[in-house]
Amino acid sequence: MKSNLNKEFYAFLKEEINININENSPNFRLEKDLNMYGEDAFEFIEKFANRFNVNLDNFNFEKYFNPEIDRISLFFKEKFRKNNKSELTIQDLKSAIINGKFE
Repeated sequence: MKSNLNKEFYAFLKEEINININENSPNFRLEKDLNMYGEDAFEFIEKFANRFNVNLDNFNFEKYFNPEIDRISLFFKEKFRKNNKSELTIQDLKSAIINGKFE
């Protein structure tokens, strides 16, 4: 990924999720490590796709994300969360930018 685009990508992550993620964190998972669920995850993916011109036509949101959970459920999230989801990582986002779509 070109240097300017790489900087823009990490600036976008910091702006959107308020966590300073760098190139040493390519395996951070959006749902499990960054706690993105439901509508928040959907909005993040839409903003990401718009900002970096990534096609979402074949992106299956439910493959990667569980529904949003409330504060009470958050306490019990491991019991309620389905663990059969594929993991979407920071590296997957970078690959989507390069390819113009999610693989």
